[in-house]
Formats: sequence, structure tokens, C-alpha cells
Amino acid sequence: MEIAVRNSQRSIKADPPSIRRILSGALKHLSRGKRIRCLNLASGISFDPSEAGISVLLVGDKRMRQLNLTYRGIDRTTDVLSFSQLEGISINSGNADLGDIVISPAQAARQAADRGVSLDQELALLLVHGLLHLIGYDHEKNRYQAGKMKEKEKELLNALKTMGR
Repeated sequence: MEIAVRNSQRSIKADPPSIRRILSGALKHLSRGKRIRCLNLASGISFDPSEAGISVLLVGDKRMRQLNLTYRGIDRTTDVLSFSQLEGISINSGNADLGDIVISPAQAARQAADRGVSLDQELALLLVHGLLHLIGYDHEKNRYQAGKMKEKEKELLNALKTMGR
């Protein structure tokens, strides 16, 4: 499993090993020793999580706002964006570059303060949220899908607490 972390912002101290632990723990829990099947693909692609690749990019608010405008047409910063590399793939593969998760730690810090949680807790939520998007969960489709994604987020965050991550 390869999880690359790149920090291109300076306002919040980053902890790449913690980011890797969260994502690897979440993938481990999702798979429970089996291949993970992606939800958003008609082909029903599955992958071995031990062979999965994920890229995490930490950016400042200005860059996040640009990305949000470019890819979603929304002219404001956001907390997390996900860019799946699996969409359109029609074969099952052991190796899976799942895609990219982009996070604004400054936005995460504001949200953590608003929600009364630690920055680490907020970043864990955003990493799990981004990962779920990469494998096909989409809370923007409808209420049912939003509920499924929220349930899976809670499940993964609880599992990570149990694992001590």
C-alpha cells in the first residue's frame, strides 16, 4: 500500500505518518482481509487494499478555492476534494491507484473549532470522507446515499479509535 503525502501549505503543521496510519487503517477495516469493491463503477471493479495507492495533498485556502472553482464551479474554499482514478476502468486489478485527496488544513482547523473537536479528529474525518468518495460513495446524489456515506464514516472513525489511530 502506497500513501503519498505532500504538504504545500505552511499555516498548519502536517503529520504525514498520522495521515498514512488513518488511511491504511480505514482501508484495512473496509476490506477485512478481502478485496474492496468500488461502488461507483458499472464494472464493479475491486482491488486489493494492500496494493492500493492514494495521494494526499495538503493545500492552503487560496489553492483549495481555485481547485473548487475549477472542478466544481464553486468559488469558495472547501475542506476536502477527492479525485478518483478508478472511474471508467473496466477490469479488476490487484494494483489500484485510487486517486487523490486534497485537504485544506486551515479550513479543517476552522471547522474543528466550530464543531468543538480537535484538529486531528477533523482531519481524520476528512481523510475518511475523501477515501469513501474515491471508492464510490457520494453524499451529493440523494439523501439515501448521504445516509449510507455518513454511516460508513462513523463506522470507520469508530474502527480507527479501536485500532488506536
